[in-house]
Amino acid sequence: MNVIFEHPTIIFDDKIAEIIIEFVNHILYADNEDNLRRIVTDFAETYALDRYFVYGFGSHHLWLKQRKITDPQKVFDYRILIVNF
Repeated sequence: MNVIFEHPTIIFDDKIAEIIIEFVNHILYADNEDNLRRIVTDFAETYALDRYFVYGFGSHHLWLKQRKITDPQKVFDYRILIVNF
């Protein structure tokens, strides 16, 4: 997997730094798209990824955006990272 950070993460809670590092570590274990999808799903359930971030898949990538501090229902327009597979 090729992880590219595109924008800094805003650390407004100590858990955010831990989650983003663990997320990248888990992603790097994936060797194909199916593994990546399974790892991300399991990680999201275990680490409450959805509390701070939103993610999705394109045809050949995974993207991650951060939720806004003031309104967690909204997300920043930019991606934090993209993972090409």
